[in-house]
Amino acid sequence: MKRFVLFGRWTARLQEELLETWRQFLQAQGVLLQVEASLWEAWVRGYPDARSLPSFSSIAELEGTQMAFVIGGDGAFLDAVRMVAPLGVPLVGVHAGRLGFLTDIPQERLLETTQDILAGRYSLELRTLLSVTTEPEVFGPHEAFALNEVAFSKALTGEMILVDVYLNGQLVNTYWADGVLVSTPTGSTAYSLACGGPILTPDCRNFVLTPIAPHSLTVRPLVLPDDGVLTVTFRSRTGQVQIAVDGRSVTVPHDTAVALRKLSTPLKSVKLPGHSYFRTLRDRLSWGIDRREGF
Repeated sequence: MKRFVLFGRWTARLQEELLETWRQFLQAQGVLLQVEASLWEAWVRGYPDARSLPSFSSIAELEGTQMAFVIGGDGAFLDAVRMVAPLGVPLVGVHAGRLGFLTDIPQERLLETTQDILAGRYSLELRTLLSVTTEPEVFGPHEAFALNEVAFSKALTGEMILVDVYLNGQLVNTYWADGVLVSTPTGSTAYSLACGGPILTPDCRNFVLTPIAPHSLTVRPLVLPDDGVLTVTFRSRTGQVQIAVDGRSVTVPHDTAVALRKLSTPLKSVKLPGHSYFRTLRDRLSWGIDRREGF
């Protein structure tokens, strides 16, 4: 029996009837669907028949899964990555959010997408994951990696911090800034882009080092190879800094040291025939649209 899992967030943008039709289709195909506990609870309130679906709340319950779906926006996708990436389970991103760089399949195509997957009509796009090691240890084993970025920033709004960044032991720069981002190609369209960083295609073998509000106008984002080790140390007047891994932030003493490297196992992201990363960029960023000309 094929076993699929579903992650997501039950929001006003989610088309409930479409999801229920999908459940019935999977049941008819003999596919066992397991649903994330919080999503399951919202689902069964409106559709009691969905109570027959098993739910899950931990990574240990996902052993033996062949395919994972997540419905929502990029935040829901990042939540799902933390559970499926360590298992090597392919992830399908279904868009029911706002921007949606990561969840690029419209929810109206959920049924069609599933038919393609069951027929083997899909490919896997390997997305780089960024491993995070701290001394002392801050993040647990299933949290110490990022799909988008690791952000180092000030712990208090009124201060500036100094961030020393080394590549393979060689000093890159000392940043006087509100903080610094280290982004993957996937994360180049997230926080880094908002801070003036470049966009990298997912197959690039690079990281992007982007300062956050640097106190020198000559300090610019850097594109670095992803086969080295980045070491990050800090100095702060308050003795604290903040580290955020894909938005999960902790405040730590400023004598905490961090090492960043490419994780040996990438995320497997499912792509359908005809998928175009550049079309996603054009759609999400409204490239090529000129309201003066009516298109």
